[in-house]
Amino acid sequence: YLVPTIPDISTPDHDLYTKKPVQFSFYIQDKMEYANFIMNIGLRYDYFNSRSKYSTNTIWPSPNDPSLPAYVDKNSILADATPKHQLSPRFGFSFPITDRGIIHFSYGHFFQMPPFQYLYTNPNFKSSYAVGTPIFGDANLNPEKTVTYEIGLQQLLLDDLAMTVTGYYKDVRDLLALQTIRVSGDRTYLKYVNKDYGNIKGITLSLVKRRSPSSPLGVTVDYTFQVAEGNDTDPDAFFLDLSSGRQSEKIPVFLAWDQTHSLNTTVTFGKINDWTVTIVNKIGTGLPYTPQITGKQVYVRTNSGRRPSQFIVNLFAEKIFKLFGFKVTAFAKVFNLFDNLIERLVYDDTGRATYTLLYTSGGAKSAEELSQKIPLVHSPEEYFNRPHYYQPPREVRLGFEIDF
Repeated sequence: YLVPTIPDISTPDHDLYTKKPVQFSFYIQDKMEYANFIMNIGLRYDYFNSRSKYSTNTIWPSPNDPSLPAYVDKNSILADATPKHQLSPRFGFSFPITDRGIIHFSYGHFFQMPPFQYLYTNPNFKSSYAVGTPIFGDANLNPEKTVTYEIGLQQLLLDDLAMTVTGYYKDVRDLLALQTIRVSGDRTYLKYVNKDYGNIKGITLSLVKRRSPSSPLGVTVDYTFQVAEGNDTDPDAFFLDLSSGRQSEKIPVFLAWDQTHSLNTTVTFGKINDWTVTIVNKIGTGLPYTPQITGKQVYVRTNSGRRPSQFIVNLFAEKIFKLFGFKVTAFAKVFNLFDNLIERLVYDDTGRATYTLLYTSGGAKSAEELSQKIPLVHSPEEYFNRPHYYQPPREVRLGFEIDF
């Protein structure tokens, strides 16, 4: 069977490299407490320099392209990435409305650089359209900049029962995306780019019942309704707009992490500082995916389909006892208690991880040809068997901790 290896240095898939980016940040924060309200004010500074090259040419993104015309100056294709930095103010306050309830509000700016793998993908700019679609990172990617607004109410209903209602809105700029850029009929490449804009809005309702010496039961229930939308651009239009400097037409689409409904419950039962059993239940509607109509050249809007909903239950138990004067905690953790088959990724022609039309649409011969493209894949069935499309099965962990 296939043993994971690093691809040969001569191939575009070779991803072993050494980079030395520079990153630092600092912040100041002050908390002010008054008779009727509490205020937090802060300011953060972030700096990042990838210290690498990036491609500035849309038509010829690689100086190593074997088909590069003589009139294109290789030395003009790459440039040094510029440093990125940002000052991020943050502000929050809360004030009581009754002796059992408070209202809180927060506002803040946040700075997040993309993961390094997207900055340095294919760092040697290898390009060979004959062996597949090349992918290029971009060491000059902008940070993802988020402005968040949040307002909420916390209300104590009983001595051990509290309710929280929180509404939030996030305005996100320079979202990261993998953009298809179609230069001509036989020349298409992929590049990580900033996709301009997204917004996330939602509301969370939660109830919390605390455990106490007289009440061994603790319960937390929270429900979130959320809509996360961003921009998308047609591959052909994206190339033409980059070449001409024209602003691309933006198409609103759901973002990859848009989960409309999610419900989480935690039930804890036990004696404090003795033993505890906790059951955690998570239910969520399916995340978006982009459907594909097999055998048809039809444009389908990005993320217009939905994967199956997810349901998982985890169990945690612990027992505390004394041993030779030490505090010892024995524990058991069971993830995916009921061993549910949870579809994490899906085939884009069916929207399911369990089957694909590729196996039947082209006949047995086509399926056999697909399987032969991957070294050490022995059959079409093995080719279409994708364990990584699923969440892990049931997992049981047993252990203990010793506190000195």
